[in-house]
Amino acid sequence: MTPSRLELPAGQNWSCHGCTDCCRNHLVVPLSEAEKKRLEGQGWTRADGVDPAEMIVAGMNQFRLGHQADGACVFLDGSKRCRIHVKFGEAAKPLACRLYPLLIYPAGKKAFVGLRFSCPSAAANQGRKLADYAAEISQLAGEVLPGGCEPMPPPAVVATPGLDWPDFLRFVRWLNVSLADQNAPPALKLLRTLQWLESVERGYLDQIAGDSADEILEALVRRSKEKVPAISVPAQPPSRFGRLFLRLLVLEHARSTTVADQDLRSVHRWKLLAAALHFIFASGRTPAVRAELKRVRFAELEGSSGPLPLGAEALLDRYFRVKVQSLQFCGKGFHDCSLIEGFRNLALMYPIIVWLSRWLALSDSRTTVTEQDALKAISIADYQYGFAPYVAWRTRLLQQRNDIVRLCAWCAAVPNGGLAGRDT
Repeated sequence: MTPSRLELPAGQNWSCHGCTDCCRNHLVVPLSEAEKKRLEGQGWTRADGVDPAEMIVAGMNQFRLGHQADGACVFLDGSKRCRIHVKFGEAAKPLACRLYPLLIYPAGKKAFVGLRFSCPSAAANQGRKLADYAAEISQLAGEVLPGGCEPMPPPAVVATPGLDWPDFLRFVRWLNVSLADQNAPPALKLLRTLQWLESVERGYLDQIAGDSADEILEALVRRSKEKVPAISVPAQPPSRFGRLFLRLLVLEHARSTTVADQDLRSVHRWKLLAAALHFIFASGRTPAVRAELKRVRFAELEGSSGPLPLGAEALLDRYFRVKVQSLQFCGKGFHDCSLIEGFRNLALMYPIIVWLSRWLALSDSRTTVTEQDALKAISIADYQYGFAPYVAWRTRLLQQRNDIVRLCAWCAAVPNGGLAGRDT
């Protein structure tokens, strides 16, 4: 089944600006058998700057492109150009390279398109509207979802599948509506959305369908504004367990991992264990897990850095809405999670990003978070988003203690006023 329609996230721009971040960050580029043969047939030699013996690496279950000693792709030249692109054109590159940072997920007769915000241009919303690339994206969708693939049912809303795609997408549409309120900051919109999703779960409303479903969901969204009119200041702090898990989540998303680090014999694993112990006990200073995240005091990180600038809030708004609009939070877009469980995990990205933003500010000897801090934090965090297959049980444990809501509110609330809400 080839999707007949593309669904593109609203308000999202992107163009490649040649930063080569994706070519230098030790990304694993998988190769199909056909791509492997094509590269081998291109006649690369050491005179071209490519060692044929290191060009393709055999992994556990697939082949992938090799890396240079500094982690850059084996095909990246000294002028930051792709050798394949220069010599043979873009079409000769592996699909993974041509697709990045786009993500394409099937949903019935549609294909939902998202982006990885680990790409700096995607995070900063720089470039042309995605709609301008509709023809190119449609061609890529045909390669990602080739004709003849079996249509997949939608994920569950709570735990039991049963809805068809149009009725499942009603829930997604109301998630987007809930996050679109221009009179509320990102954290408040997340808290309201979490509130009405919990009502769906507790009220066994996960199988509602048809026009009546829209009426019920609209009422729940409207009611959530009454239930959660603002973020309480001071906010109810998360449990010690919740704060511990947040610190470990921050470490997981902040770390920089190379292909070599994945080797069981790598010293990186011992360094990561040492860093985890620092984050568990949260005493003294953080370890320096990457160049831009320096050693700072844990006590300063868990304090307040004041309200986020409006530009940072706008970045977070777009980040969460694009994730929802592209289905990059549930189903095949996120470890086959249900809609509600996937959204709860997505909501956890808010305290992670705020924590990283504070860390970046403190690393620069500042106590106030800037828009640039938030932009960098989103890019760092999204690099790891979706690559931890054990998120489900972690999210469930936090939910049992109501720590997801408390972590979001705790990281948003500002003493003596601030992020409690906006004037309408």
